[in-house]
Formats: sequence, structure tokens, C-alpha cells
Amino acid sequence: MKKSKRTLLWGISGGAVKTPSFLFGTMHVRDQLAFSALPQLYACIDQCQALATEFRLDELPSDGTGTARISLASPPLDTLYNPSVYRRMKKALHRYFGLNLDSMKYLPPFFVLNFINEQLLAKDMPMSLDEQLSTYAQSQDKECLGVETLAEQLALLEKIPLKHQLKSLRTMTEKIGSHRRQLLKLGELYAAGDPIRIYKATRAGAGGLRKLLIFDRNRIMADRIAELCQTQATFVAIGAGHLAGGKGVLRFLKHKGLSVHPIPLSSGLNG
Repeated sequence: MKKSKRTLLWGISGGAVKTPSFLFGTMHVRDQLAFSALPQLYACIDQCQALATEFRLDELPSDGTGTARISLASPPLDTLYNPSVYRRMKKALHRYFGLNLDSMKYLPPFFVLNFINEQLLAKDMPMSLDEQLSTYAQSQDKECLGVETLAEQLALLEKIPLKHQLKSLRTMTEKIGSHRRQLLKLGELYAAGDPIRIYKATRAGAGGLRKLLIFDRNRIMADRIAELCQTQATFVAIGAGHLAGGKGVLRFLKHKGLSVHPIPLSSGLNG
């Protein structure tokens, strides 16, 4: 990718899009490095009537403390692992994070894995980047929309074989150091703002699930983003790993006759 296109912020115009919209590749992190371009992103949101994240963040139920609470039918983790394996996993999570695996054992393994991933990354800011953008949009009376729905994302999770989820969680607890290094590397790629490198890392991390988790969703998201932008000027924020690649959202938007052009970020998040 040309250096001029190494950015996570793109303009959308042409076709049936009457007023220019924006597409931004975000990451669900609270590391301050991801927040360096906020003033420019806010300025783009100001030019739009709506903000669309992957799903509407207010769809997440809360336990009253701001913590997301989602209930999915899942057998207890301590019945899915060999007792000795479960004890080792529980010990590792308590040692490194002070977490009690028993308190999460009724969650699907991938939910537990995602929660631990958040513990591995820096937490400099009070909320994640996508939450910050949504909060700002609400403060400016922008309509907040979802490219997908929470129900669709939960249904997607249920398509991931339980055996794969269990293996991923166990591997992470056995190799916490290397797993953390991989996450930090992804964070560095995000700070550099090169969508191609982020896409390659995301694709590699998805392994055999890349079609389910990335490619199929990219096509659907591109269709919906095009519809949103044709309706009104919209600032769209989706995971940065969905932007680039031959089956990326940017390519699919071009196939729909829309013009997508890179917008250099004035502070960070671009090479």
C-alpha cells in the first residue's frame, strides 16, 4: 500500500452518496496511543448527522456499574475441561491478573478470552476508543447507529465451534507471555496506522475462522455502510482489521461504485 494510503481514516463519496461520509478503523482499546487523533475525528463527526459503530453500544446490557452483562447458554467451564487442566488455568489467571476463573465459568470461552485480552492491554483511558467516539457523538446530538446488531454478533459467536473456543482459551492461559506480546504487537501496528499490516495480522489471528469472522462480515458491512451513507452523512467506525485486503470493506465499497479516499491523520495512527 502506498504511504499516502497508510491511514485509518477514509472519506466516502460518489455514487448515491450526496454528502461525504467517513470510515474509520478503530480498535477496542484504552491505550492512550489510540486516542492521539481524537480532535480530528471529532471534527469529522461534527460534519455528519450520524455515527455508526459495529453495533450500537447502548445495546449492551449493564449490571449497573457500567460493566457489560451478556447471558448466553454455556456449560460451566469446569465441566468442559479436565479437572487438572482447569485448575492450572485458574491458577494462571489468578497469578497474572488476580482473576477468579470460577466467577466467569458460565460465559462462553471466547467471552472469557476477550475479557482477558482487555486486561493484557494498557488501560490509560476511562473508556475504549469506540466508546469515546460514541459518547462524543451523543453529546453532539448525533444519531447513533449500528452497522451490525448485537444479536448478529452473538449469533456469530455461536457459530464458532466450542472445541475451537476451548482450545484458544487454554492455549492463552498456558502461554500468557507470548499471547501478550502478540497483542502488544497488534497495538503497535494500530498506532502505526497501516491498514494492510493490521489486516494481515487480524487474518493470521483468525486462522481457519477468517471467512466467518472477517470476509463474510466485510461484504455485509460494506453493503450496510453504503446504505447508511446514502441516507445521510455518517461517520462509520469499525474494527481496523476489516478495512484492507482483497475482501476488505474498502474494496467492496469501491465495487459498489463509491469513491473512497485516504485522509491522513494529523496526529498519530498513520505511517
